[in-house]
Amino acid sequence: MAKFDGIRGQELLEVEDKSEKENEITLIFKDNRYLFIKLENGKMVTTSIPE
Repeated sequence: MAKFDGIRGQELLEVEDKSEKENEITLIFKDNRYLFIKLENGKMVTTSIPE
């Protein structure tokens, strides 16, 4: 869970739903932090920027 320490407690500003095209949801947090969540081969894959 250390991967998500940068966004823990941050204010969520926006949610972008791209599930129709890319099976992806993007969470945008305060301080310009992004969390990309998508399904690949039936498993949830996350990418956090900045890490």
